[in-house]
Amino acid sequence: MHSTILLLISVIMGMALMLNGAEVNETASVSSKLASCTITEYVLALQDDCKFGYDTIHGLWPDPASSCTTCTSEVFSESKLSSTTLSNMKKYWPTCQSGTNDDFWSHEWSKHGTCSGLSQDAYFSKALSLYSTYGSKCTTDCYLCFTPSFSYEGKNVC
Repeated sequence: MHSTILLLISVIMGMALMLNGAEVNETASVSSKLASCTITEYVLALQDDCKFGYDTIHGLWPDPASSCTTCTSEVFSESKLSSTTLSNMKKYWPTCQSGTNDDFWSHEWSKHGTCSGLSQDAYFSKALSLYSTYGSKCTTDCYLCFTPSFSYEGKNVC
């Protein structure tokens, strides 16, 4: 009986996601896929080689337990970001290499964000929020370290 109820709930959640695509359902779906994945810390990597006169975000990297292999295959899309998040990304998370911002963000999402357990907007806006609060601790390339609940641990200690 218990397994039948769980199966029914899973089917309903999947149908709700397919029908309306609401972020609440998307987040629930992502979280359930990552239920077996434990994040031990997050690293906010900053870079100073963009020639903007200030450090910019390179990425927010979850550090999963070694047994974690459960990331999503969700493709990056600017349409999943709020206008505020996208605007701030253009200013504080630009590409410093060849290619477009979209290429860079797509790479960061597919390599790191899909393993974070967060929706696209939540992942990128969390990185921006951490950058806003703690970015001044860096004057050159550095790594800011956070617990799984995003409490600050220190600089270059991860």
